[in-house]
Amino acid sequence: MRISTLQLQLTGISAILDRQAEVSRTQNQLATGKRILSPADDPAGAASIENFRQAIERTGQFQDNIILARQRLNVEESNLESAGNILQRVRELAVQGNNDTLTNLDRRSIASEVRQRLDELLSIANTRDANGEYIFSGFQGLTEPFSQDASGNFIYSGDQGQRLLQVSQSRQIADRDSGAEVFQTVRNGNGTFTTLDNTANTGTGIINVGSVIDPTLYDGDTYTLRAVDNANVTTGGGVGTINDDVATANVLEYRLTINGQTVYTQSEAAAPLANLTAARDAINGAADANVALTGVRAYVDTSANRLYLSREPASTQAITVVETLIDTGATALDTGDTVTGYFGSSLVGDGTDTVNNTITFTNEADSYLVLDSSNNIETSGTYQDGAQISFNGIATDLTGTPNIGDSFTISPSANQDIFTILDNLATALEGGLSGASATALFHNAMNRVLADLEQAENKVLEVRGTVGSRLNVLDSQEGSNEDFIINLRASLSRIEDIDFAEAASRLNLELVGLEAAQQSYVRVQGLSLFNFI
Repeated sequence: MRISTLQLQLTGISAILDRQAEVSRTQNQLATGKRILSPADDPAGAASIENFRQAIERTGQFQDNIILARQRLNVEESNLESAGNILQRVRELAVQGNNDTLTNLDRRSIASEVRQRLDELLSIANTRDANGEYIFSGFQGLTEPFSQDASGNFIYSGDQGQRLLQVSQSRQIADRDSGAEVFQTVRNGNGTFTTLDNTANTGTGIINVGSVIDPTLYDGDTYTLRAVDNANVTTGGGVGTINDDVATANVLEYRLTINGQTVYTQSEAAAPLANLTAARDAINGAADANVALTGVRAYVDTSANRLYLSREPASTQAITVVETLIDTGATALDTGDTVTGYFGSSLVGDGTDTVNNTITFTNEADSYLVLDSSNNIETSGTYQDGAQISFNGIATDLTGTPNIGDSFTISPSANQDIFTILDNLATALEGGLSGASATALFHNAMNRVLADLEQAENKVLEVRGTVGSRLNVLDSQEGSNEDFIINLRASLSRIEDIDFAEAASRLNLELVGLEAAQQSYVRVQGLSLFNFI
């Protein structure tokens, strides 16, 4: 095969250039410390490098999110701690104010500090973060969350949104809580039900906040605890039967009058009231018509076989019952004309046209009823100061001396805001006391506030607990992300980084090859026929 001089020179130059390229590439690898300088060096390796770099960058962003979330949660936790301290102080003030030895001036002084604490709590609820956003506004970061309108109501202008930050490939963490969740979802009462006295009560009864003793029996209905009097009404066994002395021409009639209003009449020919239910219906009248006239309502607990009387509405007026035997004819009653009244009166003719007996029920109640929302009697009993009243899985008690007709409501707990609780406390302390019934109303209000404050403190602690849990999660996730980044970088290094010892040895070999190519080119370039002519 014939090789021309030009071809021989071109081959030599090409060999030199190849060796130079190899040396240059190895030199660049040593200078950068990277094995792959372009995707062409290792397409598969280059793709893996890009994937690893993206994963490292993405995880680094997760770490930045963790730092941001931690900053925001620390701000929230600090404000919740301050809110908890305020509530604890207000609770101390409530206990201090719920004391009969204080004067009205003393209570107003305590109320003044409560108002200041309320303003402080509102300021905390309207806290901004470093970016100028309200931390308790949900998604409405530029809207002030809480304000008070002209009527004194506390208004929430934010929403219930929670911002979530991605802190790992599969995990998001809320960096704050909405004001609605923190300050507006406080359950009143004991958290399951709440007790409330009727502001029209005239006695000194004070109801306990109560507790759940068997959750499986509690049905969530609204109940009315009513102070009543056991009327000792009886039927049957001859009660209500009018006995007429046939020797005289009497026209006899039994009349039952309550508070000056005749509610029932019975002629001697008529059958007596059959049972306590019939007696109740006679006292109340058709469609409760008599109740409006007498201010008295009768209740019957068939399980206890008792009829109770209640004032409706509550009143300081005693209940006066009059049972009368009257001759509506032309003759007078004689000793043979008799009747035993339903309220226990033994009426015997005495030569006049009318004999009667008055039964007076004093203001103080001697019994209680518990009515459900349909006015059915759940339980009843004899009232004892401080004795437990239990039914349907819940229990409470009354202290003091309730009057007949005084009532108390037991209803399922509902949400309320913390600010209203403090406002209610200040209002109760500012009201001033005058008389035993007003004092009872005050202590009922203070008992409710103390129970509500306990629920408010528990709510703040509950939210603080969730914030602390999220901070712990962030710490754990940050460590996991750091480990993940280290592993990614190690894997990236194995693919991307050069082995300096191997590269240095390879460079020496390539330099030797380049030098040999250059020297051989010089020798070959001198081999020309013109040199021998």
